[in-house]
Amino acid sequence: MSTMKLDFKFTAEELISKGKTTEENVEKIRNWLSTAKEKFIPIEIQDELLVLFLLSCDNDIEMTKKTIVSHYKIKKDAPDIFDQRNTEREDIQKVFKTLQMINLPERTDEDNAIIYFRLRDTNWRNMEVTPIMKASFMLMDIEQKKMFPNGIVYLVDMEGFGLMHLTKIRLNPLMKYFAYLEEGLPIKFEAIHFLNANYVLDRFLAMVRTFLLPHIMKKLYMHPKGLSQEELFKIVPKKCLPQELGGDLQPAEELCKITMELLIEKNSFWEIEEKLRKHTQ
Repeated sequence: MSTMKLDFKFTAEELISKGKTTEENVEKIRNWLSTAKEKFIPIEIQDELLVLFLLSCDNDIEMTKKTIVSHYKIKKDAPDIFDQRNTEREDIQKVFKTLQMINLPERTDEDNAIIYFRLRDTNWRNMEVTPIMKASFMLMDIEQKKMFPNGIVYLVDMEGFGLMHLTKIRLNPLMKYFAYLEEGLPIKFEAIHFLNANYVLDRFLAMVRTFLLPHIMKKLYMHPKGLSQEELFKIVPKKCLPQELGGDLQPAEELCKITMELLIEKNSFWEIEEKLRKHTQ
């Protein structure tokens, strides 16, 4: 057994005791892993992570197996997104100068976590898309600071995005990014809500529609400029939003600082995750 462990803020036993899954389900996945032939699957997967895979698939055993295979296959094939995750990287620091990327500290009534994105620097030359993808998945891991959420919701403000931003997008990393959302995420992907939707978003969606599965397309919601606060609060509750959006939380810049502090705390987590992930057959 490896002495390295991922630092989850909950245990498999806790989630089992709450009736989220069963020891029998975990054992079924353990037994399957012992005979799995895919060389990219790690020799050991921590019970906490097995439980998260089960929960993301509503305890469907066969779907859980497929998700685990996709999770490790996509991570192997997309090292530019999933390897060497660390807040000290120059490209990651640039991401947070270019965008506000925030883990909003309050969850919805359905216990969904919300990750908020907004341009801080509208100069398209300063936007690098692949590090943004890397950072967005790092933000998901912050939610392990407490009991894991039911699902993840992205809230993306399109204000300031122009056509030239689209020229920075590379199709191959984008396909891998959405493949991970579709097939490999050990948490339920609930929705992406685009605020201040514009013609740039129309072009972007035309691009991704060529390879996205229909059930994912149905989780992308466009909200036009001028959306009333009443309508916004139907999408995301007032208690979950930053001050700038009329919410009850602190200003976005304060929330950015808190998010960065949480990210810095996770640096050793990602180092261990990569070592364990690459300890394969």
